[in-house]
Amino acid sequence: MADTVSSERQERKLRAEARFLPRTPSEEIGPMYPVEKPEARGNDLTRSPAGGPPVEGQIVYVRGRIIDLTGDPVADAEVEIWHADPHGRYPHPCDLNPAPLDPNFTGWAVLKTGPDGFYRLRTTKPGPYPTSTPGWWRPPHVHFQVTTPHDRLVTQMYFPDEELNEQDELLARHRRLNQDQRVTARLLPLEERMEKDSLFIEFDIVLPTPHSIAAQKSARNAPQEKPGA
Repeated sequence: MADTVSSERQERKLRAEARFLPRTPSEEIGPMYPVEKPEARGNDLTRSPAGGPPVEGQIVYVRGRIIDLTGDPVADAEVEIWHADPHGRYPHPCDLNPAPLDPNFTGWAVLKTGPDGFYRLRTTKPGPYPTSTPGWWRPPHVHFQVTTPHDRLVTQMYFPDEELNEQDELLARHRRLNQDQRVTARLLPLEERMEKDSLFIEFDIVLPTPHSIAAQKSARNAPQEKPGA
């Protein structure tokens, strides 16, 4: 009898969990977080300061939503973004990568979501780079730090169909937990205003809010109707 009750409770919990979105997996903030924040360039990191030449590399348009476990938008979330330049270099004093650094590249932005939870960014695609572990190259990726009054999430966004994705140790950990799709962007068709050789990708981030946690707890504890009732 006890086993039956326990099984029913587990089944109820699984049904309740299925109604909610899984959280976006977290990552460490990493060593290349900007120690000195560069001049903010809004949501366009391809612009050069003082009207100089544009930054190098393939242009990438990123859009996404910050949403909670119920799918509701999270307004006024701070979305901080940083990544390497097309050569795989960070504008960071401790980056030992010998690759050249684009002098016009800052690789850092801070955005705010609107009432719909959306953020948008125009930047350049980061290049891969070697790590301190022999033979391990990081694939192109973008760092995110999302801050709300109730939560802070640090994660990374990976580009789809990159050859180095299969060899990356961090992404392999997500793959073992069946979480890799939650940190991989989705490729979208280019819009008319976009450059023909650019990329357009979408990356949504899911994090908890008091409202969504309360809804999740309520769903777990709600009595379930018996079949045929």
